Parts: sequence; C-alpha cells; structure tokens
Amino acid sequence: MTNRRHTADSITDDDLDALYENANKGWRRGDEWKQRALAAEAAVERANRLARRWAILRTYGGAAVELRKALAKPKESTNK
Repeated sequence: MTNRRHTADSITDDDLDALYENANKGWRRGDEWKQRALAAEAAVERANRLARRWAILRTYGGAAVELRKALAKPKESTNK
C-alpha cells in the first residue's frame, strides 16, 4: 500500500504534525551520526599523536610505523 501524497487542500493538522515529527527525528539521527563521526576523527587524531610520540622513542619505532600504516587512508588502486 502506498501513502497518498498530500496537497495544500487535503493535508490535515494531524498529517502535518506527523510530517514535522518525522522530519525532526531525521535531523536528530543525522546529528547523532555527525557526533559519532567527529568522535571517530578525534580518536584517529589521538592515535596519530601517539604514533608520533612512539616514533621519537627508538624502542617503539616499529610499532609507530605499523600504527601509521594501519591509520593511513588506503591508496587508490591504479588497476582498473
């Protein structure tokens, strides 16, 4: 069953309230995803700072290199 499309003449107050509620829920979901993305970016930045500190200490140089490789964005393949 498909929902009917409202027109200015046919929409009721209840229908309009339902549309606004649905739109507001969508905005809140978008805000939650944005916060998650920002938190993930911050975590990657903290890991990068840790890798830089490790690189200074020769004892942990290998671990820093491996961490940087793991955090690096994958390079695009030239094979098509």
